[in-house]
Order: sequence, then C-alpha cells, then structure tokens
Amino acid sequence: MEEDKKKYLEALRKNNGKLDERALGESLGFTKEYTDELIEGLLSEEKIEYSSDQNSSYKVKK
Repeated sequence: MEEDKKKYLEALRKNNGKLDERALGESLGFTKEYTDELIEGLLSEEKIEYSSDQNSSYKVKK
C-alpha cells in the first residue's frame, strides 16, 4: 500500500485538480474503495488536505 500511496500522491500533484479523486484513482487502476483507503491514509499522514476549490476534493499539502 505504501507504494500505491506514493503513486497516488504523485498523480494528485500532477493532476492539478482536473480529475476528481476517484477518477484519478481509477486512471491508476485502483478501485473506488481502494482509492478511498489511500486517501484516508494520506489524510492521516497529513500529506494531503481537503480542498473545495477544484474538481478534486483533495490537494497535496505544501
């Protein structure tokens, strides 16, 4: 799962709000449920944060 979190985090960084978080996960071959698990993990590690100003609900913390 750690490698997938890194992969998702990098994709989220490059995505720049174009795709929503689940579509982004699906583009990487992840299920919606697995994408939600990755998001939960990244939130708990404080690597991403909620953002309401884009298509995606999350953005990478700086």
